[in-house]
Amino acid sequence: MTASRLCRAALAFAALVTLAPGASAANISILGTWEIVEAAPAPWTRPAEQAALAAAGRRVLKTEVTFAPSSISSKFKPFDCRSKVLYETNSIEVDALFQGNLPEPNPAAAAARLGFPRGDIPSVDVRCLKALHTFHFRDPNTALISLNGVIYTLKRR
Repeated sequence: MTASRLCRAALAFAALVTLAPGASAANISILGTWEIVEAAPAPWTRPAEQAALAAAGRRVLKTEVTFAPSSISSKFKPFDCRSKVLYETNSIEVDALFQGNLPEPNPAAAAARLGFPRGDIPSVDVRCLKALHTFHFRDPNTALISLNGVIYTLKRR
């Protein structure tokens, strides 16, 4: 096998490992441009709040968020952090998703309804000067975050 063929084979294998469903936290990267594609009231919110939360979420659909090595830029203010951004990957048990707010008695069933695979969920903590956000990954190109009672789904662009 020539060196170039070997290199191409290694790159193809690396791409498969990185894009595999249920990828580990080590294979997850949030860097790049994402778009908010869904926004829904979190399953732990009260029914009386859900219409207002759904309306608030709809206002930011199609908003882009760009994660750079040391900054985040977005028209959506909670995700606009121009300096001193730190990223930390981790894996979170399903009952700890969204700061442990998934409904009891079966948070795993609630996580499955949100599209998460079984087992620990790869996540990225994003620390800005004034905020800490945790993005939970359904797969390497889909991340969910809870903010003010709304679960936002972001897709990589």
